[in-house]
Amino acid sequence: MRYKLGILDYYSQKTGVQISLFVTLFSTIFMICALTSKEFSYREYESVGSISLIIEFIYGTVVSFLILRKREEYLHLVPFLMLNWLIGCFSLNVFISIFQNLPVWVYITTFVFCISNFFLYQNEIKTPHTYIVYFINGATFWIIFYFALFLIPVTPYSFIGILALGMGFYGLVPAIILVIHLLTIILHLPKNRSYYLSFSAGFSIVLVSFLIFTTGLVIESKKIAQIVKINSFESNADLPAYISVSQNIKPNFFNEILLKKNLVYINIDEFFSFDRFGSFSKQQFNGTKINNPFISIAYLVCDDLGLDNDDKINILKSNFDKRLETEEQLWNGDDLFTKKIKEDVKVYPEARLAYTEITMDIACGEDSRGNEEAIYSFQLPEGSVATSLSLWVNGVERKGVLTTKEKAKKAYNQIVGVEYRDPSLIQWKEGNKVVVRVFPVNRQTPRKFKCGFTTPLKIEDSQMKYQSLSIKGPNISNAGTISRIQITGNSAVETSKDFEFEKGFYMNQSKGLDDWQATMPLSKINHSSFAWNGKIYEVDAIQKAVISFTPSEIILDLNNNWTTKQIESFVNLDQQNLYVFVNGQKKKIDKDNFKAIQLDFEDSQYTLLPLYKLAKNSLVITKSGTFSANFEELEESNYLKKIKSGTKQKNIKVFNISSDINPFWQTAKEQKYVDYFQSSLATCLEMINKHQFPVYKTDPNSINIEPSQVSISENISSQNSKNNGTNHIYRMYAFGKVLEEQVKIQNDSVANNQYVELAKDANIVTPISSLIVLETDEDYKNNGIDKNVNTLGNASINNDGAVPEPHEWLLIIIGTATLYFYYRKTKKQTV
Repeated sequence: MRYKLGILDYYSQKTGVQISLFVTLFSTIFMICALTSKEFSYREYESVGSISLIIEFIYGTVVSFLILRKREEYLHLVPFLMLNWLIGCFSLNVFISIFQNLPVWVYITTFVFCISNFFLYQNEIKTPHTYIVYFINGATFWIIFYFALFLIPVTPYSFIGILALGMGFYGLVPAIILVIHLLTIILHLPKNRSYYLSFSAGFSIVLVSFLIFTTGLVIESKKIAQIVKINSFESNADLPAYISVSQNIKPNFFNEILLKKNLVYINIDEFFSFDRFGSFSKQQFNGTKINNPFISIAYLVCDDLGLDNDDKINILKSNFDKRLETEEQLWNGDDLFTKKIKEDVKVYPEARLAYTEITMDIACGEDSRGNEEAIYSFQLPEGSVATSLSLWVNGVERKGVLTTKEKAKKAYNQIVGVEYRDPSLIQWKEGNKVVVRVFPVNRQTPRKFKCGFTTPLKIEDSQMKYQSLSIKGPNISNAGTISRIQITGNSAVETSKDFEFEKGFYMNQSKGLDDWQATMPLSKINHSSFAWNGKIYEVDAIQKAVISFTPSEIILDLNNNWTTKQIESFVNLDQQNLYVFVNGQKKKIDKDNFKAIQLDFEDSQYTLLPLYKLAKNSLVITKSGTFSANFEELEESNYLKKIKSGTKQKNIKVFNISSDINPFWQTAKEQKYVDYFQSSLATCLEMINKHQFPVYKTDPNSINIEPSQVSISENISSQNSKNNGTNHIYRMYAFGKVLEEQVKIQNDSVANNQYVELAKDANIVTPISSLIVLETDEDYKNNGIDKNVNTLGNASINNDGAVPEPHEWLLIIIGTATLYFYYRKTKKQTV
């Protein structure tokens, strides 16, 4: 330690070192202030960077002159000169954004390179670990190469800038440092082999890593470009052009980076092009653009994909589940993080339902400025529905009000985009998702919101399973999480993460939000029921039946999830009406050609069958994956218009021999475009041989909840009707009816209003309704939103039981009045 301090003291006594340290310190402080102000959009403080520029200009001019005039006396200041030149570059970049948004690690790498120069350039000062310094210098030197390469296009402007203001010199700085450092290395390193090897090893490791990364990116870019070229010859006018590309792209690390070109990662090849307006897209992809040196250089040798930004966004949504990133965002949320999560679960085994209440505390980083908008995406188990929303305003919980999705969105956009005040909104999305928005969140005003979801328990192997919710949002991984489970009745429960039984509840504390399950023994249906508005809603076992069904044709919906044996098992049935769709055309498949046909689907990630082209009473066999385009993304296509108008009447049956279901089949199933059944391969083959198809019995007054294998029926309430269940029974019934009738009400505004009223009554978020919290009652009035009156209102973990019927209310009132008068009379007699 004394040795190192001695070296530092010796070096600080050299001419100009102390003043250089002083200048570097102050310039660095002003540069960091300017960069921070720019990062957090605090524009009025960005001007402090000009102080750093002035200091650096004076210092650089003086020291350069001294080194040129008295080389031996001032050569030790070269590392200071390089460091301050680069500080000047970064300060100027605040005002003239050439590099745009550099990641923090780029600044750190540059700083480490400059610090290592202080050891490398002092030939008379050597330590036992100097070879480590040379290794670090070699590993960080490549960043100077990147800066020099990036600034080649502005070199002519830099010379003009030198003549005009002198600031143009900073455009030449990386190239000058590159030349100086290369000359130093060439002249001095060969004298010491260990230093030479250390420097070369550091530089080579980074170079080899970059080459491996670039090779992977180039290979993937060629694959995608080839897919685009091949599919450009297809003439399917019904589907958007990007779909055929999306169907053949397997999600991986490399093609995600390629698809984010110009959306997330800056492409330096076109950065200085004046034809940049063509890169604008109709859709939004949230997040700050990043100038990542590794990725930007690798882009230079990659093939052009031949996709515009809208196509890339759509592929990212369908193949990479980036739908949250493409949500319309009125304010950024880059500095937000989730501070606390409370996960409260109440399970009703007798009704095979659960209610989950999630409470989130959102905060901003300490250095953040201004208001930000938080957006969360909740992936729900199949059949689940959002049933409550609360936002804390000035420390008081305000509960959500249910209205049409159009009114809710309009009110939210008005208040957030124009008035900058407090709303929260929860919206239904396809594929068992909801999106929650909260505004504003800032450093002085952290926010808290709560939302609740009613979920069916899934039946698996004589057990009921509760699946936790998957949530995406601002930095959830470090949130302090408290989870609680309470079970009505005496059911035993087993969980996939550790819960401790405390005071009647199962409790767990953790970090972030874990994916976990709770399993319980399958309970018998005890006819739990809930009475509401003169009707009784009763839970019963689902009624499964097997109907006679001889398909007019059998369609194998092939993709790369299918195995050869699975396809072979169907062609061995010797059915004469077995077909596949290849490039949108129906083709017969048999024992002779099935292997050749399978090759056509080896890269197919998912398919979108033209259901409207199928014959009446067709049977589709699919093996679904987890991703695909959904109905929302296909909304403007002729394909979806034909699906909606020409599918439902065809009586198409679908067997899915996979345990997964993608967004397309999920919506087709929910909206009853097809009769859908999930089963094993063996069951499917057996049913085909017997000319049968399994169905769940339905009637106009009931809905089926397939995951939990129950049905909920609506009947007129009588005095003998039991009212012993949770109000979530009615909420699930209403959700099922809205989804069931959605196809019928597309062009019927009267019917549409009818089902909006049903959604309001049950307080459920559906394709036609949303929950919104506004700051004041006047806000609801101004936006034409009626507050909840005579509805179930927001669900609650502590208030979920039976609600008295009107005649029961009358008895309660009479009983209360009788007790009151009896109490008054007794009191008078006592006096």
